Amino acid sequence: MAELNLPYNKKDSKSIESYAKRLLNKSIREVLGSHIKQTYFGKGKLGQALEDLYFQYKPNSGSGPDFVEAGVELKTSPLKRTTKGLTSKERLVFNIINYEEEYSKTFKTSSFWIKNKLLLLMFFLHQQGIEDLDFIFKIIKLWEFPSTDLKIIEDDWVKIITKIKAGKAHEISEGDTLYLGACTKGANKSSLRKQPFSSELAMQRAFSLKSKYLNFIIRKSLPAEPIVKDLKEYKTDESFEELVQKRFAPYYGMSESEIIKKLKLPKSVSKSRFYLIAKAILGIKKEKIEEFEKAEIEMKTIRIEYSDALKESMSFAQIKYKEIVNETWEDSYWLNTLTKRFFFVIFQKDAKRQARLKKVMFWTMPVKDLEVAHKYWVDTKKKIAKNDFKHFIKISDNMICHVRPKGINSRDLMETPAGTMEKKMCYWLNSSYIKGIISH
Repeated sequence: MAELNLPYNKKDSKSIESYAKRLLNKSIREVLGSHIKQTYFGKGKLGQALEDLYFQYKPNSGSGPDFVEAGVELKTSPLKRTTKGLTSKERLVFNIINYEEEYSKTFKTSSFWIKNKLLLLMFFLHQQGIEDLDFIFKIIKLWEFPSTDLKIIEDDWVKIITKIKAGKAHEISEGDTLYLGACTKGANKSSLRKQPFSSELAMQRAFSLKSKYLNFIIRKSLPAEPIVKDLKEYKTDESFEELVQKRFAPYYGMSESEIIKKLKLPKSVSKSRFYLIAKAILGIKKEKIEEFEKAEIEMKTIRIEYSDALKESMSFAQIKYKEIVNETWEDSYWLNTLTKRFFFVIFQKDAKRQARLKKVMFWTMPVKDLEVAHKYWVDTKKKIAKNDFKHFIKISDNMICHVRPKGINSRDLMETPAGTMEKKMCYWLNSSYIKGIISH
């Protein structure tokens, strides 16, 4: 039988990895010969070609891992070159979530875990204009999730399943979770699926790992420090988010100066001091927080007036005029930003104008609000395409988001698609909207 002549032991994960590593710094065509032709097409064509031509088994969509007897799932993922070196180009997508079956599983019997507990990751350098068979593989490794990460991944899976059980599969968002996401697969009516506890159709989704988490795998470590160093730090059934909130609770009601004194921090008047206080409460000495980096959690400090007013709207990146006109909503900066998980650290001034820690909270924009943000993005894109920079949505329009300048000065300009130079504008979330969120 042909399979007896395989150039690796299909029952041994290390043998499979060793054979895979013969492709390191090479392409499939370079190893197998110039006569090799691309016979697979579509999104996963490189992975299918790798399975068929190199590992010599027919691609399948079964519930088990690709190398069943070794318990190994093969995944390919693109890299891009940046000033920081090689980084992940996109999220890593796993199996489609079957809403009508997955809710009846436990994490250990789930489709995700059965298929993906041991991964053979093959990262290749994506280059425009060349065939997939000529992509060079730069990183090849077997991957098992570290125990502290697996704890968060299991909690993420539970969050997704909890929404399905509540009849809210149509409200699932990537921002609900930290490492294990539920990304959309398709963006039209044909991508809608039935769910078991509601008559409302839900967008088809697949389990996925966020691209920032992949960077941790690529680099083996991050220039960051973890909040949780050991699983023993968790109480029984405590989630990562609950642990984080628990770390802040003893400081509620304390003033900025009292926290600084208690934690023996240097005094500062810089705008970043509240961010530094938050990191210190979490016990983080390095510049970045490892779990927040892996999960793309954006920490925002918010200051409320004594009167309960919130004067400042929340700013994000400048709108890149020449990029937004070529974006789709699904791949847009704005959707990617709003579907992140946010961590708000909220201070409020007292009668003596001292900022006191009021509370912290994790938040993701609800689906109904994302629909408003979509209309705002479409309006902004159309006006930039028409070279109309005078009629963007304003804060007074009460549409959750607005556009307004955020440049160094009035001479800080950016080129438009029409070739003119216009004042730099920024994405903003309205202060009234943020106030509503943190008041709950």
